Amino acid sequence: MIEQILEGISIALTFEALGMVAVGVFAGITVGAIPGLTGVMATAILVPFSFFMAPTLGIPFLLGVHKGALFGGSIPAILVNTPGTPPAAATCLDGYPLAQKGEAKSAIQMSLYSSTLGDTFSDIALIVAAIPLAAMALKFGPADFFGLLVMGLTVISSVTGASVSKGILSALIGLMFGLVGLDAISGAERFTFGLPTLEGGIGLVPLLIGLFAVSEVLIQAEKKISQLAEKPPTSHLRGGRSLKLEEFTASGRTIFRSSIIGTIVGAIPGTGSSIATFIGYGAAKRASKKPEEFGKGSYEGVAAAEAANSAVAGADLIPTLTLGIPGGGTAAILMGAFIAQGLRPGPSLFEENATTMYAIFTLLLIGNPIMLVQGWLLTGIFAWVVTIRQSLLLPCIIMFCVVGGYIFQNNLGDVELSLIAGVFGYLLRKMNYPLAPLVIAYIITPMAERSFKQALLLSQGDYSVFFTRPISLFFILLAALILFMSIWKRPWATPGGE
Repeated sequence: MIEQILEGISIALTFEALGMVAVGVFAGITVGAIPGLTGVMATAILVPFSFFMAPTLGIPFLLGVHKGALFGGSIPAILVNTPGTPPAAATCLDGYPLAQKGEAKSAIQMSLYSSTLGDTFSDIALIVAAIPLAAMALKFGPADFFGLLVMGLTVISSVTGASVSKGILSALIGLMFGLVGLDAISGAERFTFGLPTLEGGIGLVPLLIGLFAVSEVLIQAEKKISQLAEKPPTSHLRGGRSLKLEEFTASGRTIFRSSIIGTIVGAIPGTGSSIATFIGYGAAKRASKKPEEFGKGSYEGVAAAEAANSAVAGADLIPTLTLGIPGGGTAAILMGAFIAQGLRPGPSLFEENATTMYAIFTLLLIGNPIMLVQGWLLTGIFAWVVTIRQSLLLPCIIMFCVVGGYIFQNNLGDVELSLIAGVFGYLLRKMNYPLAPLVIAYIITPMAERSFKQALLLSQGDYSVFFTRPISLFFILLAALILFMSIWKRPWATPGGE
């Protein structure tokens, strides 16, 4: 094991690997700094480009994008009161008032330091928890693993969005998409409608690009031309002072508390950074000695929000890598990238690819000081990115979507699929259906089907195997309880819910 760790570290400490992490972080911060664009969208677009790299280069590149976008979203939140990404919404509450006071630079620095510390905390939690959890999951039989996947999917569909029914329906659509193609055992065609291109199933990358990137372009394109061409006010972006040491140390407890909150929330599938940031912000306000300053320009408020949402970056990979259950939309995309690189997330990932995973973990940690340095040195560039008109960006994004869909397999059919998925995702979003349950169900379905059929083969067709094995029964009962509690606490249809 020591040899594998050392070999992984040596792979990570190469110029190429460090360079790809740096490029990923820069791309993530840049996209996060553009209001209206999201880290999920950026990751979806860039996934195909990672396939041309080794796993120890491509995966860290995407992880860098994920990290950078969470911090980058705070830049427009502070400068123009518009969160670059949904998790940065709470940062607006205190970040923008600070910018109006002429303290934009120090507010961004507080966001940078808090994000880096929160992200580092969750990365350490991932490294500490991943291998023991995977070792425990290796003892699961097919029936147990099927029960676990059912429970994970139930959690995601029940807690994602404001309507339980829409979350469940979204997951069922994803399940249907996952069944398209040839049956792995019998070879029978399912939902192919006689189209040869569907015999291999719906392509993961074109689906991701369409649902998350193309649909986002269509949503943004709804705005009036005057809005898309509008340039945000920049009078308060210039100058400003650096953050004082005492201002940072005064928020130390808040950063630590929010890091713990973000890590716990992120490790629960289906929750995500948007929930973590408001929980962290609320907890900080209740514990603060100066709660009256929150919402009026509190450095502690910025620290609480940013540490919490960045702490999700590593934590949502815990269920993704160890159990094969993506923690959220970005985690689902990253899981797709792992699968495309020949690394199948789940209990056997660390056993079969130990050296590669140690290299990825090393680069995951190194990505944090890289983000700190880039954020410190390039704040002016990222602040300028905020002012770029969306009318110039949207055509470039759709071009990347088309190129990304094509280079996946050099197939124009994948481009068509990306565009069709984009329109479908746009319609779902307009009707307030969450996309994360759909994508996660699509990814989980082949694994769940394989475990289901393996369990039945071992039990000679006896369905009671799912209820007689204690672990499987526990997960299935837990799934039923979670579903019942979600229906009981929330209505099945919430107007305007997402």
